[in-house]
Amino acid sequence: MHTFIKIFFIFTTLLFLGCAGKHYNTTEGTVVIHKYKKPSSSLYFLAKGDVAAHYPQTGFYPLHNNLNAFMARAFLIENAKKTLDLQYFIYAEDDTAYGITQLLVEAADRGVKVRILIDDLLQKDYDVELEALAQHPNIEIKLFNPTPQRKLLGFIQLAFNVDTLGRRMHNKLLVADNSAAIIGGRNIENIYFAADKDNIFIDNDVLAIGPLAAEGSNEFETYWQSKISVDIKEIAKDIVPADYEHLRKELFASVHTLRHNAYVDEALQTKFAKAIQAHELELMYGDAKLYYDIPTKITASEEDTSSHLAKQIAPLLLKIKKSLKIINPYLIPDENMIKTFKRLRNKGVEISIITNSLATNDGIPVYSAYSRYHRELVKMGVHLYELNPKSFTYIYKNQKYRKGSIPRSSLHAKSMIIDDSIFLIGSMNLDPRSIKLNTEILAVIYSKELAKVESQVFDAIIERKENVFEISLEPQDPWDCQVTCIPQDDTRVVWTTQENGTIVKYYNDGNAGFFRRLLSNLSFYIPMDKYL
Repeated sequence: MHTFIKIFFIFTTLLFLGCAGKHYNTTEGTVVIHKYKKPSSSLYFLAKGDVAAHYPQTGFYPLHNNLNAFMARAFLIENAKKTLDLQYFIYAEDDTAYGITQLLVEAADRGVKVRILIDDLLQKDYDVELEALAQHPNIEIKLFNPTPQRKLLGFIQLAFNVDTLGRRMHNKLLVADNSAAIIGGRNIENIYFAADKDNIFIDNDVLAIGPLAAEGSNEFETYWQSKISVDIKEIAKDIVPADYEHLRKELFASVHTLRHNAYVDEALQTKFAKAIQAHELELMYGDAKLYYDIPTKITASEEDTSSHLAKQIAPLLLKIKKSLKIINPYLIPDENMIKTFKRLRNKGVEISIITNSLATNDGIPVYSAYSRYHRELVKMGVHLYELNPKSFTYIYKNQKYRKGSIPRSSLHAKSMIIDDSIFLIGSMNLDPRSIKLNTEILAVIYSKELAKVESQVFDAIIERKENVFEISLEPQDPWDCQVTCIPQDDTRVVWTTQENGTIVKYYNDGNAGFFRRLLSNLSFYIPMDKYL
């Protein structure tokens, strides 16, 4: 939440200060790499059956379960033989990040070439540690779109340079041996793997073994070779270097405790962990294609959409025949999205969306901007659902290692299911920032079997009414609207859920609380949508 507050302050300041200045980066043209034509079969042994026999299809395993998502990364790193490429928006300093880092060091010790590419926005405090880690002969680290004069002026520079430094690499990808990849919404941080005792992100990834991994390798190489990605050794050349051996000793000591706690014990008992350990992981196969923004999206005009991921997948959305199911945490429809929804509804396509409520959204201005579309979406026949902050109890009822504690849930998954036959998953939010400013990655998977599984998960969430608020409209007297709601027409928005077996209706943003509603409504009048 502290990160959001910083960014909220920065964006608000920009409304009055404008933009100026320079940063590390150039506006060079991006060379899109096509080095890898086929995947390596190095990690095919993790799956049950013959992965190669399904070529050119890729095998997939869904990672809804937070514990499985952590263990999938751990198993790929532990079994990699030649290369490990990691690309993330956030790589934190906490238990799960330490665990992943130790596994990477152990892989590097046995000769695996490890490359880590992290967006710079939230990494400024870790330069010394990252530079020390990169002293290992088999580990390279780069930061994407870094700021100069970092410690003192990082966020001040960002405030004055939002049109350059405010545009980030939001991609999330791990590729092992050009053979297996993990693509989805999760960063490397406790909250994404259910290892934070107070909060949890409900998220999703897929493990892909086969040809899609080669496309992931090309995507990573494209970003790695970009001049916008800067070696940590160049960034940290003016700081006093840390001792690698001391860092290693501290890292391994802290991870020893992690490896013997209830979290890891629980994770090792899942069906997924047992199957992959036994090399009996059952995959679902399908054709797939990887889409991504090129790195220089962040230096190009936001109006130049020629290479934008959103434009690349737009034709696919227009071909939908029956149904579109969307899970996305940050939803701010633009004009094109509204037009697409209307065209689909006019064809009779059923559209259902699960997004964050004000109570679960970690970006209050984002929710405020989205709330302007409540009425329009509901009136065109979109089924709109918002997450209940207590939904962890029901969605992850089998994760019991956190005895006596119910974490606050927030949605972070980004996926779509088309006609129950095509599944889309990646890092892309449905907001102006993802569409026009940040870079993103998205896998489009043509597998009826996988789409069916994902559709069942979607349906199970909304069918248990305690999980969500269902959005509807009722007639409204203008005098009913007070400081914590905003009058728009003669209807009022209703949030319906179930509590203790009883259907309950709320008329103020899902009972989010006075302070959150007040901030949301203040944000409603600040023109900052393009930065959200």
